[in-house]
Amino acid sequence: MRRLLARWLLRVWKRTPGRIQGWIAWLTLPKFLVGAMAVVLDDAGRVLLFRHTYRADYPWGIPGGWLKGNEDPIDAVEREVFEESGFRIKAMHPLVIGGDRALRRLDLIFLCRLVEGSFRASAEVSDAGFFAPEDLPGRVEPFHMDVAAYARKVMAGEVVGQPRPGGICRDQQSV
Repeated sequence: MRRLLARWLLRVWKRTPGRIQGWIAWLTLPKFLVGAMAVVLDDAGRVLLFRHTYRADYPWGIPGGWLKGNEDPIDAVEREVFEESGFRIKAMHPLVIGGDRALRRLDLIFLCRLVEGSFRASAEVSDAGFFAPEDLPGRVEPFHMDVAAYARKVMAGEVVGQPRPGGICRDQQSV
């Protein structure tokens, strides 16, 4: 009986217009927040950290923010960093996909490089700088430091199967 019902539902689904399928999926599937974050390393391997004004437990962390509706994740991470700091970055390639089940959050973390700009404080970020692991400015989210250490290994070519630094991006050009 279950098998017959499944076949019938599949036939109905195949005949349902795509827009209606999308609407049904949106209504019935779980919703998640999606964040885009940047790991920006300087030539000395120090990581760019922001002092976030709204974080009490770990005020320092890697930059990033939420995707807007229909926004490309690369555009989102580049926009967020600029809006919060005045820095222009270029996302080179995805580095880590992570998240938080309790908050129903998915984080897309990109390896990025600094293109230009000088820091300007914003409502969300009061300070920024490049820091070595042994010279952290204060309480930093531990996961962020793990991701930065992983990024250093990727940049050094120590991680098998990762895209080469300066390689894969939407436009497939080295930047």
